[in-house]
Amino acid sequence: MMKRVIKDKVGIIYLERPKVINALNLDMIRQIRQILEEWENDCKIRVVLFDSLCEKGFCSGGDLKEVYYDYLLNESCNNKDEFFKKEFELDKYLMTYKKPVISHWFGITMGGGIGLTIHSDLIITDETVNWAMPETRLGFVPDVAVGKNLSDLPQALGQYLGLCGESLGASDLVEYGLCDYKINSKDYNNIIDNLFRLSNEYEEDRLVGEFRKVLEKYTDKEEISKIKPVKPLIDKYFSYERLDKIIENLKNDIGNDFASKTYENLSRRFPLMLAVQFKKYFICKNLTPQQTIDLDYKILNYAVKIGSMEEGIRATLIDKDSKANWQVKNIEDVDYKEVDKILGI
Repeated sequence: MMKRVIKDKVGIIYLERPKVINALNLDMIRQIRQILEEWENDCKIRVVLFDSLCEKGFCSGGDLKEVYYDYLLNESCNNKDEFFKKEFELDKYLMTYKKPVISHWFGITMGGGIGLTIHSDLIITDETVNWAMPETRLGFVPDVAVGKNLSDLPQALGQYLGLCGESLGASDLVEYGLCDYKINSKDYNNIIDNLFRLSNEYEEDRLVGEFRKVLEKYTDKEEISKIKPVKPLIDKYFSYERLDKIIENLKNDIGNDFASKTYENLSRRFPLMLAVQFKKYFICKNLTPQQTIDLDYKILNYAVKIGSMEEGIRATLIDKDSKANWQVKNIEDVDYKEVDKILGI
């Protein structure tokens, strides 16, 4: 599940669960925390690198099938939020980690894998990346503090990504400040060899600065965007100040292929959590990452309590019938007093 390597003065944490594209489970989270704590005060290590030994990607997110069977359906489990509690504690720990952290996003990079690494001092990606926060299809909302990053995006784009869970490509990630450098995947090994070399010459922050100079030389300018072709349509439909207005306009423009597919997408999601995410976009603008992840934890516990997370995981990952039986069927039926209560406002 995990492989720890020290090469020169770089501590590398490799995720290694290829059958599930490194989906994080509780054992992995505990192992990562233990390794990081050991390395934080180890003078022989000057920088930490998060990477993957899975060809398909960095991380598919949290292991929600394990959450489903071991926690949500397990009647003998008294701590149904244990996985998320430990995951969020790890993410908060990494927000203020003493040593520089570098992360490598490629292939499938989603959910919990993003939360684990988005506060790294430097993030590298390449042309293969498929980046997304798809939690609204699972009965809750983008979590692990990434809602703060979504709130820093322009309104239409932040709402589109948060509500719909759509993907970003490598150029998108760089353009909108979600990662630092886009390289060509064929150059990655050479680039990391430079990191190993530099780790013997420079201390922590200076090391990162010198490594940035290397990355500048390897920067790949080829545009690989998943949203640029539809950006005008995103701006058209997702700039409204009310969620019902977004959905209404998508529904009424059903002859438009983008509108039709997006409306169908949103129609399968839990209206209550769509309303929570819509309002959360604005709230997180004024929160710190630590405050955001605390709010995420509160929302997750609510989703566990009312069963929407269980039903979302069932419909999407277990039975795969895409026919979730949500407690609230339509956006018109959402109780916004309940939304405000969930968000603490």
